[in-house]
Amino acid sequence: MEETRQTLLLNQLWELQLKNGFINDSDISQIASSFGLSAVEVEGLVSFYHFFHRKPTGKYTIYLNNSIISDLKGFNRIKETFERETGTKFGSVDRTGTFGLFLTPCIGLSDQEPSALINFYPFTNLNAIKVKDIISLLKKGALPEAICDTPAENIRYSPPGNKTVFFKPFAAGATFQTASAIGPDGIIETLKKAELAGRGGAYYPTWKKWDAARQQPATPKFVICNADEGEPGTFKDRVLIQTQARTLIEGMILCGYAVGAAKGIIYLRGEYRWLKNKLDEAIQEYVSAGYLDTACTALNGFQFSIRVQIGAGSYVCGEETALLESLEGKRGEPRTKWFFPVEKGYLQQPTVINNVETFCAATRIVEMGAAAYSQMGIPGSPGVKLLSVSGDCKLPGIYEIEWGMTVAELLELCEAEDPYFIQVSGPSGECISIKEKFRRISMLDLLARKDIRCGGSFMIFNKQRDLVKILLNFSEFFKNESCGICTPCRAGNFIIQRKLERLDNGLAVKQDLEDLKNWGLIMKNTSRCGLGKTATSSLINAMDKFQDYFITRLDQDYNGLNLKFDLEAATQENEKYKI
Repeated sequence: MEETRQTLLLNQLWELQLKNGFINDSDISQIASSFGLSAVEVEGLVSFYHFFHRKPTGKYTIYLNNSIISDLKGFNRIKETFERETGTKFGSVDRTGTFGLFLTPCIGLSDQEPSALINFYPFTNLNAIKVKDIISLLKKGALPEAICDTPAENIRYSPPGNKTVFFKPFAAGATFQTASAIGPDGIIETLKKAELAGRGGAYYPTWKKWDAARQQPATPKFVICNADEGEPGTFKDRVLIQTQARTLIEGMILCGYAVGAAKGIIYLRGEYRWLKNKLDEAIQEYVSAGYLDTACTALNGFQFSIRVQIGAGSYVCGEETALLESLEGKRGEPRTKWFFPVEKGYLQQPTVINNVETFCAATRIVEMGAAAYSQMGIPGSPGVKLLSVSGDCKLPGIYEIEWGMTVAELLELCEAEDPYFIQVSGPSGECISIKEKFRRISMLDLLARKDIRCGGSFMIFNKQRDLVKILLNFSEFFKNESCGICTPCRAGNFIIQRKLERLDNGLAVKQDLEDLKNWGLIMKNTSRCGLGKTATSSLINAMDKFQDYFITRLDQDYNGLNLKFDLEAATQENEKYKI
């Protein structure tokens, strides 16, 4: 089975968006006719994705990150500077059509905030002077790609004694001799012995997924890399693509060889469009070496091909079945779980989906052997894990830790500044207090010792940060990113945000706290995908661990009349014109 024409639909829409700055009515009609769809279907597809617009977005389209880490690092000042220098407000385009200003959630640069994308090229560590200089250069005709930043890799820590797994040198084809000798079954057995589990956060054993796909009789089979790293605070996959694109490509080839697949696709989030060249260069290197697009003699004549698909801005596409829908040229809405992707995935064919870190880890395990890999970490949780650390610390960046490291050790390594609470695995993860600093980070989930199973993000907040403000930022994110197909998620995220606003304004009563927990339970039990199921995890967690804090934020008189009034905000507009 070949890929259908509709699988090219996202690319067609991207061409129009990048060429014209928007997708007009004529484009909608033409695409509908060309792809045999109704105009309503195409309109629904375009409206689903954040980076497709129906109105002009300006010669220079600027997306400023408004995630919580950006907010802590000076987002408001940067936002004001962009508006002043371009002469327009966020959500609009200036009168000349030169600058379009838009807000977007995490763009994978939490270690270098505030940050922005201009025509999808990265600009990091922004301050008012830098923004002023950037806009001045653009007005003079400079190209964003010529003046953009090269984001720092910020690899802060690897296991001592030169025991890094991910960041040592790697030559293309380094695993093929071993893979050819042990064969497909041997590759899967190696991953089983190493106890490699999916690094996206679910920790499903990788060997089980690959073996299940191998056992499927249907063909063709597909291998898909989920590079839609959209969880705020997470940027480990970005750094792997920057520094280790070869190990990603080779991991996909090994997977294809192990399961009997002939095609691979890397679904790269739209925010990482600037990284596509890195992947294309790595793919071309493997093609030139005779490892891709032809019978690979180093792997017993196995033939495999890889292409890159750019996403268009949708957090929910990080969920594997929503990603499959997006790849097929549809709205990225999660599928009902009648089948696992290894049974009926891309184009209803057996499909292995893993994230960037998992494929890179598989490559390294085959290269070094399961025994060597298992010498690191702890019993039941061998090996290493990449963590994206950001927030109130002196050394934000990537930490390659051995499983079993405690939170306290990690906080010391990154030189955390007065840590009070830590958000683990992004807004959908777990909120822990500094009292839990001696918990281990591992894949274990023991009754006697509740270890932390981290998907990859550690956001650190000190005592000066307002917990309700942070939770409001998370709530706004989930409300905007919900695909809306599940009523509890669509309505629940809206209600959660309103309840938190009451709390922020000093109007909430104890019943509001109960309502927050009840809505969280409803969303968890009735939502179709992980977004709705986990959107309130951190909130409920925080309410349990910081009870005294939430009690102090209630309307103590319980009359609902203590509306918070911000005099400075109320007079700010008039103060601008004060002589």
